[in-house]
Amino acid sequence: AAALIAAYWVGQQGGLRDEEGRPTGGLYGTAIATMGMLSTAVYVLAMDTFGPITDNAGGIVEMSNQHEFVREITDRLDAVGNVTKATTKGYSIGAAGLASFLLFRAFLDLANEYSPRPLSAVNLACPEVFVSGLLGAALIFLFSAWAMAAVGKTASEVVTEVREQFTDRPGIMSYSEKPE
Repeated sequence: AAALIAAYWVGQQGGLRDEEGRPTGGLYGTAIATMGMLSTAVYVLAMDTFGPITDNAGGIVEMSNQHEFVREITDRLDAVGNVTKATTKGYSIGAAGLASFLLFRAFLDLANEYSPRPLSAVNLACPEVFVSGLLGAALIFLFSAWAMAAVGKTASEVVTEVREQFTDRPGIMSYSEKPE
């Protein structure tokens, strides 16, 4: 929220004006801030992978019966991974907030081109608008539920496969046999 307000304010101070002399640089400032955040998205995504990698390293160290000091090192790295994960999530939420503001403003500008009267705000007291907003917000939960169901189904298949391998190859637990 602070980034959005600050970017809008700095843009307003830039001196851009429309035909009637009103300042219009706020959206430009917000667009520049959004592009600045999104231009580093690749690096943020790369940092986001640090946590799972170090967590997997800890699991490998534990399963391969390494010395305790090795596990301590991977635990410290895992803690750093958790911090980077939280940081990158915050960054992503900020970039998404700026981008959604610009998309909504672009929608209002486009609606003004086709509307007989100017549209500067969305009236949530109008039942059609309110219900449309609720349905749009519900889509987030629908797609999230589909993603979680897919992950749950895949995890169930992995567990089934592991159980079958433990049954078919009892030497896996004693390290006399290798899993597939």
